[in-house]
Amino acid sequence: MVGTEAHHLCSVLRLGVGDKVELFDGAGSLATATISTIKKSIVIVGIEHIQQTEPPKSRRIIIAASIAKGERFDWLIEKCTELGVDRICPVIFGRTVKQPKNPKLVERWGNLAISAAKQCKRLFLPTIDPPVTLPDILQILKKDYPNARILLGMLSPDALPLATLPFGSTDVIALIGPEGGLTEQEESMLKKAGATGVCLTDTVLRVETAAIVFASILTAQRGAFEK
Repeated sequence: MVGTEAHHLCSVLRLGVGDKVELFDGAGSLATATISTIKKSIVIVGIEHIQQTEPPKSRRIIIAASIAKGERFDWLIEKCTELGVDRICPVIFGRTVKQPKNPKLVERWGNLAISAAKQCKRLFLPTIDPPVTLPDILQILKKDYPNARILLGMLSPDALPLATLPFGSTDVIALIGPEGGLTEQEESMLKKAGATGVCLTDTVLRVETAAIVFASILTAQRGAFEK
């Protein structure tokens, strides 16, 4: 163990030789180990046991949300990871607030997900996509989850309450548009894609709040379905 993880273990957690630790790879493996050696920025551990959990093959939850301004999308990444969302897709809609270019943005989001997973003891890290446009993400997700149910958060009186929808056994893609709303072209595109309009609350929510509501309800329904 080297770098930031070694620093965190020694300087933040203040663990030493002989202490027990748990390690995970973000893909379902959980190992118990004992610290055997600490040398500057290097920590050596002895693995004692490895437990492997298989990834889910159905009932996966995908949040495809418009990128929020500033650090609000960071918060979305952290909380969706804690709640158990399987994939997070940052989407560039026509009215998405423009963001400064950052070539290390996805890497940064990945690090936030790792920290959140460690905090909540989650074994599987969510997949985090690079930002793409709505047409591109629809094409990608339809290919990766051909039988998924597509839900679109909206305030229309015709929208069904999300909490009353049965989860079922299929994957669910939750789409969240920008706070400026969808363009007519985007509405038409989502209608052709088979998206079902659902109501989260009777108030206008920020992007990250809507994502947390979607994630909370869908993961709770999945948990109830699997029991």
